[in-house]
Amino acid sequence: MPTLTTDKIIAKLNSYFTTNQYVFWYDEKGEFKDIIGTIADQLTSAKLYQAQANQQFKTKIDLLKDSQHKYLIYATYKRPKIQENYLTDMEHYSKLFTADATQIILEELNLPEEQLYFVKQHSDYFGAKSRRADFVKYWSDAFAKQPEKGTIAAITKTEKLDMNELLMKVIATGSDNNHYVFLFTKYGVLDAFWKIVMNYFGGDENSEVDLNHLVECLFITYLSNELEKKLPSKFGNYYLERQDNVQIFIDRFADSNKYQQYYDDCSTTVWHQLNLAEVLKHEPVMILTKISIFEEINHLILAKLVAKFDGKQITDYEQILETIDQMLDRTRNNYSGGTEPEYKFLRYAAELLNLKVPLVENWHEELADYLYNGYQIDTIYRKSLLAYTDISNTDNYVAIKKTLDLYYGNILLDSSVKQWNDTFNLQQVPNELRQERFYHNHVRDVRKRVVVIFSDALRYEVAKELEEELNSDDRLTMKMNHALTVLPSVTYMGMNVMLPHHKLEWDVKANKVRVDGANAENTENRDKILKSYDENNLAFQLKNILEMSSKEIKQLIVGKNVIYLYHNQIDAKGHELKTTRELVEATEKAIAEIKQAVQVLRTNGIAHIIITADHGFIYQEKQIQDTDKIDLHDQSYVGNAHLRYLITPNKMNVKGVKETTLGVSLNNNDSTNVYYPMSPNEFVAKSGSKNYVHGGSSIQEMLIPVLDIKASSRRSVAQPAQIKLAATTFRINNLKMNLLFNQTAPISDTVLPAEYHAYFTDEDGKLISNNVTIEANRTGSAADRTIAITITMQDAQYGLNKKYYLVIEREGSEEEPKKFEYRMDLVN
Repeated sequence: MPTLTTDKIIAKLNSYFTTNQYVFWYDEKGEFKDIIGTIADQLTSAKLYQAQANQQFKTKIDLLKDSQHKYLIYATYKRPKIQENYLTDMEHYSKLFTADATQIILEELNLPEEQLYFVKQHSDYFGAKSRRADFVKYWSDAFAKQPEKGTIAAITKTEKLDMNELLMKVIATGSDNNHYVFLFTKYGVLDAFWKIVMNYFGGDENSEVDLNHLVECLFITYLSNELEKKLPSKFGNYYLERQDNVQIFIDRFADSNKYQQYYDDCSTTVWHQLNLAEVLKHEPVMILTKISIFEEINHLILAKLVAKFDGKQITDYEQILETIDQMLDRTRNNYSGGTEPEYKFLRYAAELLNLKVPLVENWHEELADYLYNGYQIDTIYRKSLLAYTDISNTDNYVAIKKTLDLYYGNILLDSSVKQWNDTFNLQQVPNELRQERFYHNHVRDVRKRVVVIFSDALRYEVAKELEEELNSDDRLTMKMNHALTVLPSVTYMGMNVMLPHHKLEWDVKANKVRVDGANAENTENRDKILKSYDENNLAFQLKNILEMSSKEIKQLIVGKNVIYLYHNQIDAKGHELKTTRELVEATEKAIAEIKQAVQVLRTNGIAHIIITADHGFIYQEKQIQDTDKIDLHDQSYVGNAHLRYLITPNKMNVKGVKETTLGVSLNNNDSTNVYYPMSPNEFVAKSGSKNYVHGGSSIQEMLIPVLDIKASSRRSVAQPAQIKLAATTFRINNLKMNLLFNQTAPISDTVLPAEYHAYFTDEDGKLISNNVTIEANRTGSAADRTIAITITMQDAQYGLNKKYYLVIEREGSEEEPKKFEYRMDLVN
């Protein structure tokens, strides 16, 4: 719809046509080309003719052909000189018209008269209808005193000219040939942009600055604030006065999913350009841990931590753990360079080198200690290997890794195995712990349907990790039992003796255990044995269960009583290892698959699940030297020696070797001998992996888990941990707002860890602070569950009569965030 000014133009043109057949309008800048059609539609007696440059003769012919009508001849080019203009004679008896586009634009923009000069000054920008539309869209009355803000907001499409969003957009466009800087320059608002930015961050508005230097100033100001001290004098001109606004900008920049990569690029560039590694390398490690804005700080910290490892000696053990925990607990993602594995490796290394195998009187005491404490030695070593394999460049960690391998192999494992075999006698193992009594002890008398998962080589310490992960599900109740394997501790013994049986026999020709005279070497044969005791029993492969639909699973298990499911992830990889990673990843995968299986079975009506194994294993990176291996070549015996055992009817007397009989393992009178090393050493043998072994006598090889799980089909009642805002005045009286929250209940089966975000907004929902993460993951008393945070307010002009809100939202929640109304009590 025409504005008041266009009405005036239309009226003036109509008055000209009362006495003139032609009216010529030269609009060299094309300021009215967007609305000329609208104007022409309102002319009462004339048509519109849009003349083209360098076509005056054509224009004249066209007009003369239609001499019966009046015409507004509109030309978007400069009026030609007389000697070049074919229309000069027609213009002589016609009317020339001009108009001021600025006034029309002013009214189109809905700006007051005092902004007329601003619009004229920036006519290049306002010449396009699309740019005018953007200006109107992003204009705010708050820009009235500095209308260039409207142009900047429109160019960058930044709502309310949020300074943090604005600057992130500009930085993301790059420092060289920056698109926004080009447009700011083109449309005459570059100086205004820099004044706005420098005013917001407290810089010198009159100083010459570029984007690179501004970014450096922002990072140096933030860094100085984190360190709570000034940096060397050469950084004197890098400090910005409004530190709170700097903090909010960097925090939002660093935590932004949209601009994360640009933040990382800026951070890395500033680190290297200003050589901050050299500046900070002498700072104590606990000072360096305060720095959160440079990923590269991790390398300085890690170097200082590595220096604290000197062979088996560790200096500042507690500080190492405290430092690593502090870095691992960071809520900001400071691992973009992949340093999390390094921290984890050093933590596991420090923990392991600080451990010793306790001296005990007999194997019963060693077993008791291992069940509750000692198993962690093997877990920590395994986790250290996993972390080490994730390190991209291990050059700085090779020496520690070698020390770790030697300490685990020569000290911890060696002490454990030797101490075990000093007193261990398989014949002394009570019936409730004997592997061949597994069915009798744990399955036979169960009245309801039970599923038993046999995971090959699921070592006890691995099962403890599985138990810990399953324990977070309140629909599961668990009890960790255990048993000791037969000897040798191998699959063809363990899997077979755990089947229901009346008698077990050693088949000398096949080198296998026969169950009630039957072959039990695969799932099909085990299924037959189970069914011989009850036709409603079943043996099946776990991997097939995981591939089946719920309907297929229910059809499979309907009417079944005892179901044996066989799983082979760890042992399958262990015997064909090419790299360490294969075994540690297979262990992680085994845990994940069994967790999945438990949930699949639970949701399909299985209420009782037992997880167990056929044997454990020894794994060490330290290579056993040939001089330490036990050579049986000078012995006369029948049979083949394996790395950790030998089965033979012959009697031998070898130093460092103990024996039992198959009769003890199989509970019969078989006198066949089973020999095994008393240490982690191995027999000279051709078969098997040199790092992953089992078959011998050690707590690592013989202790198997019997994890008894009762599952419920009900829905979980577990809920995320809740937090409550402690007493407050609900007034913003400081740019640094210190707030207390109480986690209402400790973490448990029914209270799950949760992550919350806290920040302040104005009444329009605009963010006016940084966004602080609250980790609700605490255990212990109410006092231990108090969480203190500091939220930094943006340093800006606030209205004392306006409403402001503290917003608390839970990560991943679809619920409406909680809002607490605050009043502003800051004096600007």
